[in-house]
Amino acid sequence: MVNLWGFITTFIIYELSKKSRKFKYLKKIPPLMLSGIILIIILKIFHIDYQSYNESACIYTLLLGPATISLAFPLVENLSLLKKNKRAVYFGFIVATLTAITTTFILGKLMHSDWNIITSLIPKSVTTPIAVEISKAIGGIPELTACIVVVTGIYGALFGHKILKWFHIKSDVAIGLSIGASSHVMGTSSCIEKKKDKQVVMATLALIIIGILTTIICICAF
Repeated sequence: MVNLWGFITTFIIYELSKKSRKFKYLKKIPPLMLSGIILIIILKIFHIDYQSYNESACIYTLLLGPATISLAFPLVENLSLLKKNKRAVYFGFIVATLTAITTTFILGKLMHSDWNIITSLIPKSVTTPIAVEISKAIGGIPELTACIVVVTGIYGALFGHKILKWFHIKSDVAIGLSIGASSHVMGTSSCIEKKKDKQVVMATLALIIIGILTTIICICAF
């Protein structure tokens, strides 16, 4: 019999985490973050090692790829919007990709981090399936990369819109590009929650293209 306890437990905890948003003190915590915390506590309490849990919940990892690709559907319905803003889009992609890679590399060097740590952090702004493969290709630690990607996404989902609002950025195109380029799928989900269609489209485009550009640059440079 296939061991699915991790798969089932994760599903139940995530669903409960979504329902917990009706409570005042929990509504601002992303379900992914809350369910992750609960899972860690459960694994610690019952002394379950990560490898055992991962083997029983690996189906979620396999579904990451198809889930990411499915985000491309809104692009087909909004091609006119993309063509209308193509100059801003192309320039934004290049700046975002180079900024994410170079700042991570420079900060890592300044802090005298090990090379495998730096290469693990470089794809932090790329969606998980792509980031993990980049990490493997350039000598990083895939598990560390996955954790950093999640943290980056949570930060972007929680504070992305607030930071942009603080800078008085009101364009849905600019907001979508910024959120998608910096915090991938989780940031895009925050646009979906706000029911901003233009933001969702631009964020989706950003996370896809940023993933491709980051892959090419990392493979060539490292």
